[in-house]
Amino acid sequence: MLLWHSRWMYEFVSSRTRRRAVVAAVVAAVLVAGALLARPRLEEVLRARLEKEAARRGAEASIGAVRLGLWPPVRLRDVAVSKSGLRFEAKQVDCFWRGRTRLNVFEAALHGPADLSLASELTAWDLRGAGGSWSLALVKPRPGLLVERTVAPGENDLALRLSDLPVDRVFDVRRGDRALLQGGTLRGSARLTDAAGVLAFDVDLTSSAARLPALAAEGDLDPGLGAPTQVELRAAGTWRRPEKTLDVPAFSAAIAGAAVSGSLAVHDLGADPTVDLSLEVERADFATLLQATGVGAPAALEADARTTTAAADLGAASLSAHAQGRLSDPASFVVTQDVRFTPPARVPAVIARLRGDFVHEAVVENGDSHVVEVARASPDYIPLDEVPPLFLRTLLLAEDAGFYGHPGIDLRELPSAILTDWARGGAVRGASTITQQLAKNLFLTRDKRVGRKVQEVPLAFLLESSLGKKRILEIYVNVIEWGPGLFGLRPAARAYFGREPRELTPAQMAFLVCLIPAPVKYQSSFAHGTPGPGLRQLVDALLAKLRSVDALSEDDYRAALGETIIVRGADTPAPVTPAENPAPAAPTESHAPAPPAEAPPSSPPAVPADPPAAPAAGG
Repeated sequence: MLLWHSRWMYEFVSSRTRRRAVVAAVVAAVLVAGALLARPRLEEVLRARLEKEAARRGAEASIGAVRLGLWPPVRLRDVAVSKSGLRFEAKQVDCFWRGRTRLNVFEAALHGPADLSLASELTAWDLRGAGGSWSLALVKPRPGLLVERTVAPGENDLALRLSDLPVDRVFDVRRGDRALLQGGTLRGSARLTDAAGVLAFDVDLTSSAARLPALAAEGDLDPGLGAPTQVELRAAGTWRRPEKTLDVPAFSAAIAGAAVSGSLAVHDLGADPTVDLSLEVERADFATLLQATGVGAPAALEADARTTTAAADLGAASLSAHAQGRLSDPASFVVTQDVRFTPPARVPAVIARLRGDFVHEAVVENGDSHVVEVARASPDYIPLDEVPPLFLRTLLLAEDAGFYGHPGIDLRELPSAILTDWARGGAVRGASTITQQLAKNLFLTRDKRVGRKVQEVPLAFLLESSLGKKRILEIYVNVIEWGPGLFGLRPAARAYFGREPRELTPAQMAFLVCLIPAPVKYQSSFAHGTPGPGLRQLVDALLAKLRSVDALSEDDYRAALGETIIVRGADTPAPVTPAENPAPAAPTESHAPAPPAEAPPSSPPAVPADPPAAPAAGG
């Protein structure tokens, strides 16, 4: 009986279980069928809700498709979100819930201004949050990045933390279709806090083995990346919106062994901004810096290093500078500088040879070369003591008023040059010293890329420390171009006026100096025998500056203004007043005649003795 009863109970329970299973299966089938039927509608509702939520937060979003399923629960395709000049795009985003939200993002890219982009093939993120506060942690391809947003009454905080993140394994940083940088292994933090109209920021980042964007050097179409180096960046400050004031009381950076620190304050950004910048460079090794920036040493010095089986040593420099002025008025900037240069243990042979007679092969615009003999035996050579003092005064006043007070570079003209170029939308005014111009003429090309300008700096220091001021000036007047295939002061004086330099009038001297910035371009300005109105305005402006420093007496000044400048070998047209034609555009390389940074002596002096090898330039 007991056995029969037990069997009956088993069959009853089993049949009930089977009935429940059948019912559950039917219910599940109905639910699945209902879900399948309702899924398109649910997907469309979710897509619209996500786009609407983005719009509520001030962004523009579009999602190509939303797919609901078992695995992953939610899949988004062709996602694009734009806000404040940034655009995020992803081919696919998968969403999972395992006590937290997991996002798998495929083929994503963040696009910014200037064609910059940050792209990744596949990343996985853990998202946690409640209300306006949230955190986003990178999980794949490896942890090391955490982004957190914290919202409190009256305060909004956004923090970024990095822990030995191999950036290149996660992100590809580009500008257009070219790699912009390789971040190496990055660690540190960055924080942005917005409270009561004050935006405070604090950055402390270090990257090992980073490769920065290379500066374009001569002839480079794709400069690529510089050599691996350690980079450190620290900065803290505030942006006060009501006062429109940016204050960075302390910042520091280190790259390739060069340590830079300073402070920055910008006031009245919405009206007439004023800038106050202090900068300290403890020591910059030029050979290391040029490698880190991808430029490398100038070709002539590299060749010299190969012949001596020694690495190119370009010396090192330290700098202390302060600049203050209004952005709307370049002339308002007051710049002080203290530059110290430590020359290399061995002067490069290509620099040392300039102390004596040498032959220079100049390359002209069409690519042809012209041989210039800088030697006393050459009939075209002119020693410095035979150059008229008034010509030297005119040359320095126009091209490098602080020549005898700087060690090769002069930062005092830099703000004015940068702001002038910025205002006119291109390279209009340069800030090269005579020493930098000589470095370019002897060792570099006419290429105006940033890398070539950077190479000028160590070359200028080497020339100053090895040759001295008098020899630099002497070489300069013998090798610079004064017209197509015309190099040196003596050939120029003969070609244009049929005279020796000592026989030139003040007006003729000013004419020759005004040609220096663009000797080929200005040829059309006197094609008919006399300077056109625009070029004549430049000549008269330079004569006025000579008068302002008493380099010309009042009588000599008036005579020079009234002199008709006749270029040899051409017919003289009827005089034209300056008002009939605007002045030609200022040249792009050496700055056009401008008020001197410091007035020369009151009368044309003999050439002064050389200052110390590495002088400090004061403000």
